[in-house]
Amino acid sequence: MNRNLFISTLAFKKYPISKILKLIKKNNLDGIDLAPLTIFKSWIQFENNVFNLKRRLIKNKIRINAMQGIFFGWKTNLFYSSNDEILKITSHLKKIIRICKFLNVKKIVIGSSHFRKKKGMSLKQSDKKFVAFFSKLKIYLKKNNVTLCLEAIPRKYGEDYIYNIDHLASLIKKINSNKICINFDSSLFHFKKFNFTFFYKYRKIIKNLQISQKYFKNFNKISSNNLKFSKSLKPISNFKDISLEMILNNPSSLEINKSIRNFKKYFKD
Repeated sequence: MNRNLFISTLAFKKYPISKILKLIKKNNLDGIDLAPLTIFKSWIQFENNVFNLKRRLIKNKIRINAMQGIFFGWKTNLFYSSNDEILKITSHLKKIIRICKFLNVKKIVIGSSHFRKKKGMSLKQSDKKFVAFFSKLKIYLKKNNVTLCLEAIPRKYGEDYIYNIDHLASLIKKINSNKICINFDSSLFHFKKFNFTFFYKYRKIIKNLQISQKYFKNFNKISSNNLKFSKSLKPISNFKDISLEMILNNPSSLEINKSIRNFKKYFKD
C-alpha cells in the first residue's frame, strides 16, 4: 500500500511558512500536521491569515492532514476552570473546527497534558468532567464534518490522567460519537516492551496515526520499537495517512531532510 505521509510543523521551530512548504515539496511529502503557533505568533494572527494560508497550500498542492497544538498559549485546565473559562475553551475549539472546515482539514488532534492535569482529583470525577466536556462538541463536529482525535500520552511526558489506550477507549465509548476517536502516537511503545496487541485491538477507532522517536527526537535512526511497529503495520490497510512528529530546536535542513528520508523508507509502503 502506498501511504500518504505528512510531517508535523512542530519540527520547524521559527521556520517561515515559505521554507516549510519548500521542504515539503522537495521531499515529496503529501503535507503537514499543522500546529498553528509554530508558524504564527498568536491565534489572532493565525485567524487573520487563514485565507492566505489556504491559497498557498492550494498553489503548492500541499494539504493539512490534521490540526494540533490547539491549546498552545492557553493556561486553562479542564478540571479546575470556572464556567466562564470553560465557555472560552469551547468557543476556541468551535472556532478551530470552523477553520478546519474552511481549510478542508478533517481531523483535530488533542493531547495537551497541561489541559487535563487532574492533580488530586479522583479518576471517577475527572472522567465525568472529561466526558461531559467533549460530549458537548459532538453535534458541532458532525455538522462541520471534522473528527476530534484524542490522545493517550506516556507518563514519562508528564501525563497524570490518560496515559494508556484502554482508559482512553473507555472514555470515547462513553462519549459515543463517531466524530470523537483516537490519535495514536507511537510514543506509547517507547517506555515498555513492544506489544502490538493493544494497537490492533483499537484499530477501528484509531483515526489518526503519528510516529515519533523517544522524547520527539529526530528520525535519523529509527528506534527498535518504531521499526517493529512499521513491520506490524504493513498488513493493515486502514492506515493510509501517517505523520512524523518531531520537536526540534533550531533544526538544520539537513537534519530534517535525513529524518524525512528515513521516515519514508520505513512507512511509505
